[in-house]
Amino acid sequence: MSAGPAPASGPSDLLVAWTALEAVVPGDRLFRSRRLDRPRSIDLRVGLRETDGAPCLIARPEGDDGGLTLFETAGLRLSRAADPGGNLLVLSLEEPSRRDLFAEVCSDVLRALVRSEDDGDTDLLPELSARLAAWRAFLRDQSGGLSRQELVGLIGELLMLEALLARSVDALALWKSPDDGLHDFEASGHALEVKTSLGAARRLHISALDQLDAAGLASLHVAHVRLVEQRDGFTLGALAERIAGQLASDRDRRLFANALLRRGLAPGPAEDPGPSVRDDGAEFYAVRDGFPCLNRAAVPAGIADATYQIEVQALTGFRADAGDVMTALGGQD
Repeated sequence: MSAGPAPASGPSDLLVAWTALEAVVPGDRLFRSRRLDRPRSIDLRVGLRETDGAPCLIARPEGDDGGLTLFETAGLRLSRAADPGGNLLVLSLEEPSRRDLFAEVCSDVLRALVRSEDDGDTDLLPELSARLAAWRAFLRDQSGGLSRQELVGLIGELLMLEALLARSVDALALWKSPDDGLHDFEASGHALEVKTSLGAARRLHISALDQLDAAGLASLHVAHVRLVEQRDGFTLGALAERIAGQLASDRDRRLFANALLRRGLAPGPAEDPGPSVRDDGAEFYAVRDGFPCLNRAAVPAGIADATYQIEVQALTGFRADAGDVMTALGGQD
């Protein structure tokens, strides 16, 4: 059963819309729903599931939904449902205590779709799929937001991305970390692992046996990004905004926003913006014969994985030229 259009967009608007639907007389369909004013290019509704009153965001795609990946995580579920009017995609809240989170997620998805529509896209299903996949990754991996160490690590990755973008407008495709890539950046068999320190650092933390395994690669390098905490420096959020402004198209900005979400950075202003820093430069090291690292071929059978630390001073003899590393990754000379 449907009510009139819902001008819902922000989290509070959605909460009000779901509350209003509770007063609608139940019907014989799966959901009570109200179509949203925006976006216009896809039938998108706020709804309540009739069986238990669970809040939902419901999409009625035209034709096939493109094999969108279904999931259930952090109390949210993406599923398909058969309705007399056609097949539905349903994002539902399965844990009532997470209603505010659900409203934030739905509101963010709506904003992404409206931005895509305003940029001229008429087929919004790919954007819906991409944003939901990004939220799935974020909710799967988060247990309370990024730690300070993780924020610092992400700043280092973004500084490296910015340097690559200065050489090639297509560099965003090289950033593999948001997709759980083994290495932070990779292109044509050349890989780069970024390690970031805040303040003086004597050691680099290696989180897995495979992280510095160069087998099968044309080259593998480690970049040690050095940051200094500074009151008038930049934060992670400010750096992300700066990079977004350097991207070549609205599509790239949407891809970047999804990558940040998959990488663990929630959209919108953060309660804790993290440290304010200055970029103090980076050194590059080539992982080659003699490089002080562990890999599966070098440890006894039966060891499934390991974390360890490398003394920075032990890497002096493995220095590499930054320009050569960037060029190998696809950047122009």
